[in-house]
Amino acid sequence: MRESHGGSPAGARANSPAIALAILTVSEGYALQLRDNLPTIASPGYWALFGGAIDGGESPLAAIRREIREELSLDVPQWRKLWRVRYYVPFWDAMVAHWVFAADVTTQWARHVLREGHATGVFRIDDLPQPIEPVVTALLERYHGAVRRQ
Repeated sequence: MRESHGGSPAGARANSPAIALAILTVSEGYALQLRDNLPTIASPGYWALFGGAIDGGESPLAAIRREIREELSLDVPQWRKLWRVRYYVPFWDAMVAHWVFAADVTTQWARHVLREGHATGVFRIDDLPQPIEPVVTALLERYHGAVRRQ
């Protein structure tokens, strides 16, 4: 997840990005990224969804495809647009729009190469790792519940 601010988050409210996030399913689990433990990024040292900032002029769909290529070296052609949610992100001290997409990468996962973050893992909904931001848990539980009702 690339951060798109010029240094300290102080005063970054006007520059808070729009974010594209990926709920990636691998068989019965969800692929998550352990973020680097750096104070210059959002949620350092936390487990998170893959994704990142939407570049100027880029569509949310183009952004999530680019981010997954950059972070995991996977070209995922089939995405399902889920939701646009806004929530407060302390790192930017702002309400930030997040576009959430889903894709099943079960057949591709063995070929992924982690290019950003400290680690990756696949976790069942009842065994999510810690630390994890509550909003990530909420998004995964919302998705998991919706899929089970289908």
